[in-house]
Amino acid sequence: MSLTRPGRMMFTSIGDAAEKSVGTASDQLPTNNDIPQPAFATQAEAEAGAISVRHMSPLRTADAISALGLGLRRGGSLDLSSGTGGIITNLGGVADPDVIEILFAGVSVSGSDHLLVRLGDSAGVETESYQSASGASSASGTFASSSTGLVIYQGGSGHWNGCMQLRRVTGNLWISSHAIQISATGGIAAGGGQKAVTATLDRIAIAVSGANTFDGGSVQVLAGKAG
Repeated sequence: MSLTRPGRMMFTSIGDAAEKSVGTASDQLPTNNDIPQPAFATQAEAEAGAISVRHMSPLRTADAISALGLGLRRGGSLDLSSGTGGIITNLGGVADPDVIEILFAGVSVSGSDHLLVRLGDSAGVETESYQSASGASSASGTFASSSTGLVIYQGGSGHWNGCMQLRRVTGNLWISSHAIQISATGGIAAGGGQKAVTATLDRIAIAVSGANTFDGGSVQVLAGKAG
């Protein structure tokens, strides 16, 4: 087989030769247009992950991973250099998360109030029916509990540095745990709690246990789904 000129192909057999045009008609050689093209998944098909007869492009693969929410994705943050706290509704685009981490960096308040983390859904932030405790021990003065939020003990005017983890047990029931350095005591505040929200958790609120205001630090939220 030899190429004789653009668009035509020479086939040589013993004692004779035949020439045939390249094209799409039944008596012509096939072109790239005649070759069936692979069927690629749409974004909706990639995110649903329910069919096995589609090819996945790099973009659609990224869509599928994003829809699964595997791993922790960076959500919203709060500047706590002043004010009474705030609400974070950006959970990194993860719908119905299983795991949330709340990172505290140099957070401080104007007095000795404890830190509160509150959970919420589309109806708003919930301020009741929490079970939580935090402190260095159960002795008087080094322990705090709260039914209005997930509490993090302070122990004097200081700074919080560390992480609180929230994990969904089942349905809309969440548990918390934390081990956070507090500069006022030179030690660590540890504790945990639980809260059942009325619907899918989609927001985190940061507040204080009393009338203090925030005067330093920041909070960052990460969210993801269990594999």
